[in-house]
Amino acid sequence: MKDNFSNQNERDRLTPTEKESKLIGYDYAGHEVFESDSRIIFDGYIICEGDERDFLLTMGGDAVD
Repeated sequence: MKDNFSNQNERDRLTPTEKESKLIGYDYAGHEVFESDSRIIFDGYIICEGDERDFLLTMGGDAVD
């Protein structure tokens, strides 16, 4: 099958080799969140997996240990 590339070098240069993670926003603490990250969106806040407790404390929750 014929393509529009003039040679193999051009084909290699213009063909993506891996999918880049796309930045989708920032979490409640200001950290970058990418499309591939596991996350929860609650009331407009992005919460990454494992940050649930810290999010609740940041929002005024009280810790009981």
